[in-house]
Amino acid sequence: MRHSTMGINYYTGIEVPVKVREVRHCDKSIDSRFRLIYISKGSGLIDTPAGLSTFIAPALCCINETETIEIQSPQNTEIIELVFHPEFLNPAYSYKSIRHTQPPMSIAGELYEVAWMNAFIKRSDNYSGIISISSGISLRIDTLLRQMKKELKNQRDWYWPCRTRSLLLELLLVIDRIYVEPMSNEAILITEKDNSINEIITYLLSNYDKKLQLTDLTYKFNINRTSLNEDFKKATGYTVMNYLLNLRIHLAMSMLKDTALQVSEIMYRVGFANISHFVRSFKKITGLSPMEYRRLHTWLYK
Repeated sequence: MRHSTMGINYYTGIEVPVKVREVRHCDKSIDSRFRLIYISKGSGLIDTPAGLSTFIAPALCCINETETIEIQSPQNTEIIELVFHPEFLNPAYSYKSIRHTQPPMSIAGELYEVAWMNAFIKRSDNYSGIISISSGISLRIDTLLRQMKKELKNQRDWYWPCRTRSLLLELLLVIDRIYVEPMSNEAILITEKDNSINEIITYLLSNYDKKLQLTDLTYKFNINRTSLNEDFKKATGYTVMNYLLNLRIHLAMSMLKDTALQVSEIMYRVGFANISHFVRSFKKITGLSPMEYRRLHTWLYK
């Protein structure tokens, strides 16, 4: 089975090391790719290196190139499988290099997207092989995977590899924030367990591309403005809107570095509606304008 996408309409004959497919069963092992197994429907048993576990959809597994997976006794299982090589994100990324990259020390660092692959690389004693996801996160993951599948199939313009890469970056960011034991040093990770705060973070992860205001969150989660910000800052180190801003800017940084998409498209994708606001916000956090950041950090034109 092919684990890459062949350029047809654009970049004819070039193999791009990423593939999204809907399947009923998964190959037990693929020794050349990372795999994201998203089970959107069904229940059964799943055997990973972490052990044998039960699952009820929606469920998520992140399998690296050394691991195996077997779904046993599936009942009406529907699966979307993403396979990719890290070099699709950046040609400098090999399986060896991403495992020996030090975690980023600041928001302006170049290597934060390596940390977003923690779910494929880092393992701990309490990892069951399955990442729990809420219905909101499930919908977001499903949407991103289907958008990737559509981009890879239609190849509608010269930007189809970049647009697919940007969707993968979004997907990796969302997964990293819900991984059972995040290993990144980024300050926007949760530092205390609080179910109510986790619900809000899950909502932000599912809707960061939409217009969100603090009043909307206070109404939705039945909490007053002061308590919301105080509780949220205690758990994350950020107020709600600063957390959302950092989330959006992190993603914009990766898209600027790893894709050739226009700044305006990136702006809308991460939840900004006004270019001036986006540029000001980006410069406030990184010290650079979006174009300055791209010229300094992108590998695409070097």
